[in-house]
Amino acid sequence: MSLRDRFFADPFTVEDDGEEHDDSKLKQPPATRKELWSYYLYYNGDNGYTMFSYIPNILQYLAYRGGFNPETPDVRGCDLQNTMAPCNVSWIGGSSVPVSSMMLYVQAISFSIQFLLFTTFGSLADYGRWNRYILLLATVIGCASQILPIVLVNDDGSGWGGMMAINIVALISYGTSLVFYAAAFPVLSDNLPAVRHAITDPKLTQEQMLKVSEKWRNHISAWSTTFSNIGFLIMTGVLSGASFYPWTNGDVLGNDPLYNFIGTVVCGGYWALNALPYFMFQPRGRSGPPLPDSANHITIGWKSIFTALKEIRKLKYLFLYIFSYFMFSDAVSTTNQMIAILQGEITQFSAQQITIMNLASAITSIIGCLGFLWVSKTFGVRTKTNLLIILFLSGLVSVWGCFGIGLDNFGIKNTWELWVFYVWTGLFTAPIWAWQQTMLAELVPKGKENLFFGLFGVVNKASSWIGPVVIGAITEHTSSLWKGWPFVLALFFIAFVLVCFIDVEKAKKQVEEYQKAHPMPDYGNVYGSHHNGDANHSMLENASLPAEDSVKYTV
Repeated sequence: MSLRDRFFADPFTVEDDGEEHDDSKLKQPPATRKELWSYYLYYNGDNGYTMFSYIPNILQYLAYRGGFNPETPDVRGCDLQNTMAPCNVSWIGGSSVPVSSMMLYVQAISFSIQFLLFTTFGSLADYGRWNRYILLLATVIGCASQILPIVLVNDDGSGWGGMMAINIVALISYGTSLVFYAAAFPVLSDNLPAVRHAITDPKLTQEQMLKVSEKWRNHISAWSTTFSNIGFLIMTGVLSGASFYPWTNGDVLGNDPLYNFIGTVVCGGYWALNALPYFMFQPRGRSGPPLPDSANHITIGWKSIFTALKEIRKLKYLFLYIFSYFMFSDAVSTTNQMIAILQGEITQFSAQQITIMNLASAITSIIGCLGFLWVSKTFGVRTKTNLLIILFLSGLVSVWGCFGIGLDNFGIKNTWELWVFYVWTGLFTAPIWAWQQTMLAELVPKGKENLFFGLFGVVNKASSWIGPVVIGAITEHTSSLWKGWPFVLALFFIAFVLVCFIDVEKAKKQVEEYQKAHPMPDYGNVYGSHHNGDANHSMLENASLPAEDSVKYTV
C-alpha cells in the first residue's frame, strides 16, 4: 500500500465486488462527506489552545497584580519582574494561598463540577437529539467565555476573582464540548460507506468485519486529532506573527499584557466559525430513542453509571482499562496544568514566548499524530502497543520534573527546557487521545457505547480534580511546585502497568459473550443483523452517540 493510500484513503470509495449490499436495515443514515469534514472542522476550532495558554496566563497575571508577598502582606501587588518570588492571594475563610496553588484549585473546582454535571446529565446523549443540543449549548458558552476576558483588559488586579470565575466556566464548557463531540466518533466512523459495505457483506467473518471497523476508527480518530492540531497550528501561526507587530515605546505587541486578551478573543471567534458547519451538516437521523416515560432527567445519569458498574465481573478488562485511564488522564492533565503555571513564572507572563513555543508544539503534534498512524498502518502495530509507547514517553516528563526538586538550573526551570518540553510532548503525548479513544472502542460492547463512553467521561472528570488538589496542597505546604512531580510520575507508572495486563483478545471474547447475553431492543439497532441472522454481527446498536473526554494536552 502506498504512502498516499495509508494517509489519504477514502472511506467513501467502495470497490464493486459484484455482490448486492442491502443497507436498508441499518437504522442510522450513512455518513456524508460534509458530515465527516465538518466533524474534523469542529475539532479544528475547538483545539483548546487558549484554555491552556492565554486564559490561565491572564488569571495568573491578574492574581499577581492583586496578590501580595507573604513577607509584606499589607502591600498589594507582587513583583512582576521577579515572578519566581513568593506571591499569595486571599482565599476561603480569610486565609491565603500561593498563586500556583490557587491556579491548581481552580482546575480542581472546574473538574469536580464537570464530574457532577456529566454524571447527572451525560447519559442524556443516549436519547433523542440531546447530544446535539448539549454540544451546541456548550459551544456557545465556551466561545463566549473565551471572548469575555477582554472586559478586564485594564483591570488593576482587583478583578482577579471575576477572571477566576470566567476561567472555571470556560473550562467546564470546553470539557463538555469535548465529551459530546467525541460522542459522535464511533457512530460516524461505523456509518462510513466502506464500513457499511463490510457490515452488509455476507462473505466476511465477524473478525474480518471488526478489522474493517477498527481500521476506519483508527483513521477517523487520528485525523480528527490531527485537525485539532492543525487548528492549533493556525492559531499559533497567526498569533505568533501578530506578536511582532510594533507597539508602544518601540516594543512589540507580544510583550504587552493586552496581547493575552486579544488572543482569547481570536481563539473564541475561530472556534465559533469552525463549529457552525457541523451543526448544519449533521444528518437529522443521528438521534436516539425517546426518553422512556419512567425515566427522570436528573436520575437517569446516575442509574446508567450504576448499571455500567454492575458489569465489572463480565467485562473485567474493560474496567481495568477504565481504571488505567483514571490514572493516566489525571497524570496528563495535571502535567498540563503544572506546565501552564511554570511557563508563566519562567517567562514572566510573556504571551509572545508562550505563543511561539506553542507554534512549535502544534507542528510537532501534527507530526506525532501522523507518525503514529503511519507506524500503525505500515508495521501493523496494534492500538495497545501504541498506547503503551505513548504512555512511557509521556511519563518521562515527570521524571525530568523531579530533577527540579534538588537542582536550581535543571528540571523544567529554564526557557530552553520549555522548548524541549513543547517539542517532546507534541511528538509523543499529543497522539495519546486518539489511541486511548480507539482502545476504548475496541473493548466496549457494541450497542453499549453511550453507557461505557459516558462512564469513561465521568471517570475522567472524577480523576482530573485529584491531581490538582494533591499538587496544590503539596505546593501550599512546601512552597515548591516541583515537589509534586513524584506524584505525577506514580500516576503514569500505575497506568502503564495496568494497560500491560489488558489482554485485548480475551477482552474481545468477553465482549462477544456479553453481547449474546444482552441483546438490544430493535429500536436501537443501528446496523441490524446479517450472516444468517447472527446477532453478534450487529454493531453500534444504540442509535445515539457515546460520550468521551479527550482534553487536549498541548499547552
